[in-house]
Amino acid sequence: MQAFADLYEALDASTATGDKVSALVHYFQSALPEDAAWALYFLAGGKPRQLVPTAVLRNTACQLAGVDDWLFDECYQAVGDLAETIALVLPPTWGEEHAVGEAVGLAVWVQDRLLPLRGLSPPEQSQRLSRYWAG
Repeated sequence: MQAFADLYEALDASTATGDKVSALVHYFQSALPEDAAWALYFLAGGKPRQLVPTAVLRNTACQLAGVDDWLFDECYQAVGDLAETIALVLPPTWGEEHAVGEAVGLAVWVQDRLLPLRGLSPPEQSQRLSRYWAG
């Protein structure tokens, strides 16, 4: 997963086509085939249908960050993106304190962690999200 995050950051950080192509070549040369397939899916604009209700994401973030709902809502209004708001409200050291310490690839993240969230009870989704966000 870290390799894909690094790729995404490299693509976002540059406007130069050569830099972007270089980052893509480096990623796809070193990625496992299943990780490369998911990376291509996401980079082409694919996204799985809603796996976790927005309310569960929001409530879990509020609980972990120790912020009231109104404060989260104000932050969300200013930021305009739920994922970015969650990333910003969670304390920077929160993940370090609670990290599970395992590095897994993009395919494992998607197939073994994200997709199975669909259909779980909200408390189970929240518990898993807490663990995953910590990592």
